[in-house]
Amino acid sequence: MNKVIPVVVVAGIIVAVAIFAIFFDNVEERITSGVQPTPKPQQIPKPESASEPKTESTSESELTSTAPPIQLSPEPIPDLNCLGDAQCYVGTVTKIIDGDTIKVDGQSVRFALSSASEMREFGGIDSRNFIETICPVGSLAIVDEDDGQILGSYGRLVGKVTCNNVNLNAELLDAGIGYMESRFCDSSEFSVEPWAIKHGCDASTVETSPEILPIENTCNESYPDFCIPSPPPDLDCGDIPQKKFTVLMPDPHRFDGNNDGIGCE
Repeated sequence: MNKVIPVVVVAGIIVAVAIFAIFFDNVEERITSGVQPTPKPQQIPKPESASEPKTESTSESELTSTAPPIQLSPEPIPDLNCLGDAQCYVGTVTKIIDGDTIKVDGQSVRFALSSASEMREFGGIDSRNFIETICPVGSLAIVDEDDGQILGSYGRLVGKVTCNNVNLNAELLDAGIGYMESRFCDSSEFSVEPWAIKHGCDASTVETSPEILPIENTCNESYPDFCIPSPPPDLDCGDIPQKKFTVLMPDPHRFDGNNDGIGCE
């Protein structure tokens, strides 16, 4: 009987080992074959009730779309005090080319009557820097095209440029770094302006429209029927075509020789 008990225990151990080996082989086979454990089902969120208040914060895009636009104060546009009938406009300075040419709204504008040295010549860079100091890129400028030079110059508009309340044409000459183009004094509309006369345009040689004088009434009141001028010169009946007309005193031409009130009978 004592020998039977150890045999039973040993047999039980062998059976337990065999069962564990079979279980381990099944697990290993499942891992090797790629079988994944069944995922745990996700919990579906509860639908939001229409009566429940919305707690989400307002998005950045919603803030941007509902915010009022920022009102920027526009730069004041200067008054246009242009002469003549050619172009006159306000634009933005986009480039300073040299001492006598700038670009306004992309259009090259050559200063009328005023010139500066070329950039490669002595004083050219100084004149350009001088204009740029007064009228930097981005400034508003008034361009008054010269009525006498509407054909322009090498594709450039020719005119008077006012920038930051400064006449650049005149300022270039006043500073002594530019010179007057006097050959255009007889054609430029600006040659009669004080700054142009000051720097060489002679007002006496500038062609201007003749002054229209009022026609004076020279008809003498002694001859109401016709317009006969007063003397001098002293007229006779042979000097005028009229005959037998009314003569009132004092009859300066003495047309009524017999004093009957009728002249040149």
